[in-house]
Amino acid sequence: MHVSVVVASAGIDSELRRLISSLEAQSLPPEELVIVTPESSHDVKELVKSTKLDVKIIELRKDPGPIRARIFGGISSRGCYVAFIDSDCVAPPDWLERMMKEMLSEQVDVIAGSVTGINLEKVISRAQEYSLISPNPKHSRKIIVHDIGVNLLVTANVLLRRDVLLNSRIIPPSYGRYGFEDLDFFYRITKAGYKILCSPVSVFHYNRTRFTTVLKRYFEYGCGLPLFRRHSRGCVYSKVITLLSYSLMAILTISAALLILGNLEYFLAAVSLIFVPLHLYHLSKIKEGKAERLVYPYMDFLLALTASLGALIMEAKLLLLKVNNLANQ
Repeated sequence: MHVSVVVASAGIDSELRRLISSLEAQSLPPEELVIVTPESSHDVKELVKSTKLDVKIIELRKDPGPIRARIFGGISSRGCYVAFIDSDCVAPPDWLERMMKEMLSEQVDVIAGSVTGINLEKVISRAQEYSLISPNPKHSRKIIVHDIGVNLLVTANVLLRRDVLLNSRIIPPSYGRYGFEDLDFFYRITKAGYKILCSPVSVFHYNRTRFTTVLKRYFEYGCGLPLFRRHSRGCVYSKVITLLSYSLMAILTISAALLILGNLEYFLAAVSLIFVPLHLYHLSKIKEGKAERLVYPYMDFLLALTASLGALIMEAKLLLLKVNNLANQ
């Protein structure tokens, strides 16, 4: 059961060292740790000497995007199995052991694990953790094939057979730092005929703690949606999220028009289409977070609005690019 752990990291920093410490404590030690990072002036030799793990560092001159960096690291590894984890995560001591047991018992090709926020003493961190559109998925155990459905899958916690990475059909184009790259990757895996197990086995994630930073990230998620829809035509997740995002913008546009026209009653009815479902969701979870959950619908709204704006702006950019290309032909 040789497992290589691959981390795509923006640099050699304290977050990465914290992750390495958690990997050193694994009950099933990794065969090697592959770190894919941009070229820098950091002392990578010092990092290699400071850990008992067998570390391989790959420094890239050009950033290929997180998914391609992970895939490149996985192909360059020597393990029969490859695990992905983010540099801002830490792994519980039994993480690799439990993931491998799931892989062998369920006889699947890929395991998409869960992610749990660890720094929940911060309000903004808790808001992300309990959000209806949280970036940290919590899975029940189920196998998905042919399509990812409406399951949020992330590469912050993944175990897969190394030979899966050798299939060129699963490699998505680079999204840069925009969102939905992970979902494109998993969708391509299912379309290539592989089976994915959604697993409750979790890693711990250090959520962002500044609201402006969170908004910026959700804007980037939104920018990735039009790219995802174009690259993964037919994906159920793409269709559902696109419908929800643009429905939100349509409702807000209608609400603004009603308010300008002075139709307060219809304005409130339109706005309720957004806030009633959010309130009902958080009221159903009131035991998790207590009275603080009453604020979360408004934070969810801001996050969803920010992501939808990102999607609209990217749609406009792609449309302008298409028009320019046609004009130059």
